[in-house]
Amino acid sequence: MRLSKFAPRQAVKVGERKTTSAMIASIAPDGVPTRSAPFGHTLARLAHHRSGIVGLTADLAKYTDLHVFAQEHPHRFYQMGMAEQVLMSAAAGMAREGFTPFATTYAVFASRRAYDFICMAIAEEHLDVKIVCALPGLTTGYGPSHQATEDIAIFRGMPNLTIIDPCDALDIEQATEAIADHKGPVYMRLLRGKVPVVLDEYDYRFEIGKARLLREGADVLFISSGMMTMRVL
Repeated sequence: MRLSKFAPRQAVKVGERKTTSAMIASIAPDGVPTRSAPFGHTLARLAHHRSGIVGLTADLAKYTDLHVFAQEHPHRFYQMGMAEQVLMSAAAGMAREGFTPFATTYAVFASRRAYDFICMAIAEEHLDVKIVCALPGLTTGYGPSHQATEDIAIFRGMPNLTIIDPCDALDIEQATEAIADHKGPVYMRLLRGKVPVVLDEYDYRFEIGKARLLREGADVLFISSGMMTMRVL
C-alpha cells in the first residue's frame, strides 16, 4: 500500500514497519520544484497587515509550518499543548473577541478528538475560526492513529463550515489569503514542509467554491481536489 510518496513506487511487505512518512518527509517526487512552508510564510506575511490574525497550535507548530508565523509574530502565537479540545475552544473565544484565529493540528486530531467542540463552539456559532490541519487522509505511514481517512466526511456534516483542499504550494498560498478574507469557519487540509509546485503553468487562480479547468480534452473528464490533482495531471 502506497502511503507517503508519489514516486517512486516502493513495495512494502506485510508486517514491515515503515521508517519514513510525510509527517517528517516531503511528498514531492524527485525533479518537481517545491516551496518551503507556503502556509506559514503566507500567514506570517498577512499578519503584518492584519492585526487580528493570531496563531494557535496543539504542540505541532513545527509540523504544521506555524513555527514560521511564531518566529515573526511571537506575541500573537499561542502554544496550547496536546489538548485539541482546549485549542478549539480557545480559538472560538478569540473569534468572539474579534480576532481571526488560525488553529493548527493534525487532521485526525481535529476531526476525531475535537469534533463536538468544533461543531458546537465554532460551526454552529458561525465563528471566524480557520482550522488548518496537516496529515490529511493517507499521507502518513504512522498508522490509523494519525491517518485522517474520514476528515472530509466528518467536516461535511457540520453547518456553516467551508472545506478547502489545496493541491500544491501555489494553491495553499492563495487559499490562505482567501480564507483569511472569508467570514466564517473554515477547515483547510494542509500539505506542509517542502510542498510541490504544479499549478504555476496553468495561469491558475484559487477561488472558494469555484472549479478550474486545467487541461482541455475530448475523451475523459477527471475531477479532482487536493494532492490527488498532482496524480491526475
